[in-house]
Amino acid sequence: MEADPPLYPVAGAAGPQGDEDRLGVPDGPEAPLDELVGAYPNYNEEEEERRYYRRKRLGVVKNVLAASAGGTLTYGVYLGLLQMQLILHYDETYREVKYGNMGLPDIDSKMLMGINVTPIAALLYTPVLIRFFGTKWMMFLAVGIYALFVSTNYWERYYTLVPSAVALGMAIVPLWASMGNYITRMSQKYYEYSHYKEQDEQGPQQRPPRGSHAPYLLVFQAIFYSFFHLSFACAQLPMIYFLNYYLYDLNHTLFNVKSCGTKSHGILTGFNKTVLRTLPRSRNLIVVESVLMAVAFLAMLLVLGLCGAAYRPTEEIDLRSVGWGNIFQLPFKHVRDFRLRHLVPFFIYSGFEVLFACTGFALHSWASYMKTKRGRTSSSPSITGGRLWPSSLCTWAPACP
Repeated sequence: MEADPPLYPVAGAAGPQGDEDRLGVPDGPEAPLDELVGAYPNYNEEEEERRYYRRKRLGVVKNVLAASAGGTLTYGVYLGLLQMQLILHYDETYREVKYGNMGLPDIDSKMLMGINVTPIAALLYTPVLIRFFGTKWMMFLAVGIYALFVSTNYWERYYTLVPSAVALGMAIVPLWASMGNYITRMSQKYYEYSHYKEQDEQGPQQRPPRGSHAPYLLVFQAIFYSFFHLSFACAQLPMIYFLNYYLYDLNHTLFNVKSCGTKSHGILTGFNKTVLRTLPRSRNLIVVESVLMAVAFLAMLLVLGLCGAAYRPTEEIDLRSVGWGNIFQLPFKHVRDFRLRHLVPFFIYSGFEVLFACTGFALHSWASYMKTKRGRTSSSPSITGGRLWPSSLCTWAPACP
């Protein structure tokens, strides 16, 4: 009994079509496999490696720029909204017309307390959050909490403003810790990608020399803070394009202010209770808050989409410098890492700072004594060189109208 012919052609067997397939490539054991799976004839391994690490370095620069832009937009929105909100809430007419007896000054004081006091407790759980979520995701969550604070201004009540302010205070320290760690990690990665040949020679287990990434860290920190300081200019945009049209001039606002400077505490004494000429429409306020919310959302997208991971998935996260054991020893730890000769300028600066402070106190006391003495002896023309001084304790012109 003859065997049935195979349904499919056997590889390597000569069929009726010959030893070549339809594409004209020889088949069988004599086929030139080197032409199919061999090395590319024009392949330059060193050039391809150089291009690969150049793309990696550009990716690191992109991460630094994205993190810097995200921080700038976040703080620009936060400071601009807070400034506009406090000015509106200070106006007596605005409070009475829009909120009645809800107690906005008390709400604002508790809101500011939540923003400024909560970060003290945030020092304790910041290392845990960064280790649990990771550096990039901690940045994203913190920026999201800032956006949450912006969104609560659509409905300004005690149960929206104060909890969001407390959450914002809880996110301030994790945001700055994760951003600082992210910039530091990017400088380390840039050093690795710039000196990849040295890394190959030393082996994967060999760590780079201590402080080798410091020049890149200096450049990246300069880039970050150059962007971040723009947030103070961005924070004035709501005032320039919106609120300044509703404000009185300073002659009205400061009309009853008699003294300012070191004599004042909190809000200036005599500061006018009404600072708005006309009340802004609710529709205009909603438009401004929507623009600020869109910018905060854009900052979230920048951190989420353009910021790469700080660590590889299999890489050990070294955050011992912000661990539980020495969280309160950070300043001393960084001082201990440097040699004494590097700290001499710091000691000199600290000494001059104390000297300037003591000199300032001494000059202030001396000036007060001289003004008092001059007021007491102003009635004697012989002592004052024949010139009559006004008999008052202070002959300086007031600083404010």
